[in-house]
Amino acid sequence: MQEILFLLLPLAFLSGWQSARKRYKKPPTPPDEIPQNFVRGVNYLLNEQPDKALDIFLNYPDIDENTADTFLALGNLFRSRGEVNRALRVHQYLVSRADLGQGQRLAAMTALGEDFFAAGLLDRAESVFSEILRTQPHYEPACMALRLIYEKLQEWEKAREMASCATHNPEQQAQWIAHYLCEQAQVLLKERHLFKVEEKLQQATQLNEHSARVKVLWGDLAVERHQKDQALEYYQAAVQQEPRLLEMLSERLLTIYSSPFEREVLYQFALNTYQHTQDPQLLAPLIKIAQQAEQSDAISVLVLQALEKTKPTTRAMVRASQLLAQKEQQISPSITYTATLAGAIQRLATLAPEFKCESCGYKMHDFLWRCPACHQWDTVKND
Repeated sequence: MQEILFLLLPLAFLSGWQSARKRYKKPPTPPDEIPQNFVRGVNYLLNEQPDKALDIFLNYPDIDENTADTFLALGNLFRSRGEVNRALRVHQYLVSRADLGQGQRLAAMTALGEDFFAAGLLDRAESVFSEILRTQPHYEPACMALRLIYEKLQEWEKAREMASCATHNPEQQAQWIAHYLCEQAQVLLKERHLFKVEEKLQQATQLNEHSARVKVLWGDLAVERHQKDQALEYYQAAVQQEPRLLEMLSERLLTIYSSPFEREVLYQFALNTYQHTQDPQLLAPLIKIAQQAEQSDAISVLVLQALEKTKPTTRAMVRASQLLAQKEQQISPSITYTATLAGAIQRLATLAPEFKCESCGYKMHDFLWRCPACHQWDTVKND
C-alpha cells in the first residue's frame, strides 16, 4: 500500500503545481518547463533516487494548500518507510516557508517533531512540541507526543502534566498517572524511602484502585516492612485480578515464602487459580511452584491432561517435560528419552520470546508494564 501511495504522490505534485500557477497568476512560463521538471522528478522516484527527486520538488517557488498537503504526505511517507532524514528535509522545508497557512504550519511543525522523535532526537522533538503548545496550549497531538517523550526519558512528573491534555478520557488519564506513580514508587522502594513509597501508592490507589500493578507494589512494600502475611494477600489479589502475573511473581513468591508450610499455601493458591481459569499460560508457574512445594506427584496427572487437551506454552512444555523426565528417572534410571527431549525443548525455548503485546503484536523476552513498540500500558501478556 505504501508503495502505491509513493507512486501516486507525483500526480498530487502536478495537481498542486497547476493549482499554484492559477492562484498566483505568474507570468507565462515556457510550455515545457514544468512538465520536464515533473517528469524528471517522477523518473528519479521510480528509479529509487528520492534525493534527486526532492531536489526538484523542493525547488519549486510557490506553495499552496494542495502542494503543502502533498509535501506533508511525502514527508510522512518517508518517515513510515524509515527514511527519517528525507522526512526531516521535507518538513523543515515546509516550516521555513513564510507563505504557509496557519493550519498547514501547525501540521508541518507536528510532522517535524515526529521526525525528530523517530530519529531519537528527543531534545529537538521536545523543543518543537513545546513551541507548538506555546501558541496552541491544548493541541492534543503535541500533548500526546510530549507525554511519550517524557515517558521515554522517565521524567514522570512532566509526563503526568501532559497526561491531562493528551486525552479527555478520565479513565485513560487515571491509568497513565497511576503507572507514573508506580514508576516513582519503584525507584523510592529501591532507595528504601518507604513512607514516600506509601504516599505514591496511596495516590495511585485513589486513581486506579483496580490496578494489579499497584497491588503488586503494595505487596513489595509489605515485604520490605516484614509483613509477609499482608504481602501475600496483596500478591494473591493481584493474581486473582490478572492471572498472567503468576508467572512474573512466581520466582519472587518462592524466594519470600520458603518454609514448607508457606510453599504449600502458594501451591494451593496456584492450583486453585489454574483450575478456575483453565488458562494454559498458568501451567508453567503452577509446575514450578508445585516442584518447589514437593508436590510433583500430585501435579503429574493434571500436567498430562493439560498436554493432551490444551495448547501449552513453550515454557509450560519445558517444565512439563522436566517434570515427566524426573518421574521417568524414578521408575527407571536408565531411561533418558524424556530427559533428552526436555533438554531440547529448553534450548528451543531460550530462543523464543515469552511475552507479546496484545495491542501491536510486538514480542519480547521480559515482562514489561509498557510495550516498547506501541507505548501502550497493560497490554503485555504471556505469548
